[in-house]
Amino acid sequence: MTVDPKDLGHDLPVVILVTDSHVDLARTIEIVRAAALALGPRRLLVQLRDKENGPVVIRTAAQALRDVTRDVDALFVVNGATSIAHDVGADGVHLPWDRGGAVGARVASARRLLGEHIIVTAAVHDDEEVRAAVEGGVTGVLVSPIFATPGKGPPRGVEAIESACAIVAGAHGMVRPRVYALGGVSAEGVDACAAAGANGVAVIRALYDADASSVGAVAAALAAPFRPRPRG
Repeated sequence: MTVDPKDLGHDLPVVILVTDSHVDLARTIEIVRAAALALGPRRLLVQLRDKENGPVVIRTAAQALRDVTRDVDALFVVNGATSIAHDVGADGVHLPWDRGGAVGARVASARRLLGEHIIVTAAVHDDEEVRAAVEGGVTGVLVSPIFATPGKGPPRGVEAIESACAIVAGAHGMVRPRVYALGGVSAEGVDACAAAGANGVAVIRALYDADASSVGAVAAALAAPFRPRPRG
């Protein structure tokens, strides 16, 4: 399944689950199933992020997550490992930020391998990175860190979302990426993120810290302020 960026305004993923490689894969799969059921078709995007393990372990996890996301009609991207994304039939890739690399070239390379209409997301940490990502043709920017989160530096606040949205709105003649709030986001903070203009949120702990019986309710609360919006 590939996704035409022009269509994302109609069935937009509003919650991105960034996986935690320190958590048992079976637990992650349980979370994916519960969250996808609560959110509905193609409203959850799962990003496989694993900076700890080698390619064999990552490939195994990628295949398992591709299988479950296909089963529950969620979207799936792989962080960084474009070749693994290709091999398992992922919907796209997440590009780790590299100040020394041209974003547009990396996006183009991913699309040559995976297809023109894949999802390409990137984490951005200041307005310069937002501009580079927009000009590079990504389909989603994860603006970080919005709230306090371990190891990610001082929180930038919802003002960072407002600034990113202004940059995206000023992007003429190109597909405008969706803006996601990342970093310390919980159900208690999503209203502020939506009010600042975000199209959705990207989370780790908000879903992993929920007990098994409440994952669906937490996912629904994370998504509640967001509605599909036509792409400008």
